Amino acid sequence: MSISRRSVLSYAAGAASAMALPSVTRAQAGPINLVLSHHQPITHIFHKTAEAFAGRVKAQTNGQVTIDIKPASQLFNLRTAAEALQLGTLDMCHSDLGTLANWTPSLGFTGLPFLINDFDHAHRVLYGPIGKQVCDLAKDSLGVEILSLGGNGFRVFLSKKPIQKADDARAIRLRVPEVPTYVEMARAMGANPTPIPVGEIYTALQTGVVDAVELPADYIVAAKLYEVAGFATKTHHIFTEVSIMASAKRMATLPANVQKIIRDNAVQAYQTEMWNAQIKEQQDAWAELARRVKAFDAPDIASFRNKMAPVHANFIGKTGAQGKAFVEAVQAAAKA
Repeated sequence: MSISRRSVLSYAAGAASAMALPSVTRAQAGPINLVLSHHQPITHIFHKTAEAFAGRVKAQTNGQVTIDIKPASQLFNLRTAAEALQLGTLDMCHSDLGTLANWTPSLGFTGLPFLINDFDHAHRVLYGPIGKQVCDLAKDSLGVEILSLGGNGFRVFLSKKPIQKADDARAIRLRVPEVPTYVEMARAMGANPTPIPVGEIYTALQTGVVDAVELPADYIVAAKLYEVAGFATKTHHIFTEVSIMASAKRMATLPANVQKIIRDNAVQAYQTEMWNAQIKEQQDAWAELARRVKAFDAPDIASFRNKMAPVHANFIGKTGAQGKAFVEAVQAAAKA
């Protein structure tokens, strides 16, 4: 089943009608209020999906479970939200395996540049045996329950000067998330990595704190970052996984049937419905970005790829057998 931005909105608005899934009665539990923090703007499809998810959970629990969504880093940024889940001071968030790699380094394999080839490859990785291993590791090592892995598209460059080959990135101040492999990627190209929270990117570009960013095209469009930079490069260098996660401590306090409703609806919203919508979203976003700035659809990908071998080698060196196994499993999934 595929959905559009409009259908996600419609579903969120119409979620008062419960689906044929287990429901909670007032005799089973009192009011339950949960908070979901994320870093995306309210125009982003992840926010619309979160609204649809929250609406279904509320409907299927007869209004007893409410999920209060805090978008655009109002409450936590990408890293601090993941920290809060581990501490049990936040119920749910959108985060990613690259961020969790700050504490369990082998989870950072999805952020390795040019490891995942396309959406079909990514689907096999996230929703096959590799994804199951990842979810088990996150819960066992960090106390983070991944309710559903999710895709947020392939990343592109937005910059204040043209970037058509890897050497064009030399010496630029490149905003990257607080993720080790992203920092190493920037250094491998000769750029100066500048970790900045996502909510501060617009101002950082506008004021010259950074010269370029690398993000999925839909985020660039949703946040209107094209207003403060004039060039885009379709490198698709990293597949961005952004998933819905919960505090395992908090989930354990909920009635079993509430846990099931939350888990089932997370999979339905993020894995089943949003996947196809996200592919179209990225295609449409790139087309829109190309209308707003000077866009390079066919950069010299080989020049970028050739500089990434040390990044892969360093990752395996730091994460040992576990990291190596993840990388090899992803490579094998490309041939499946």
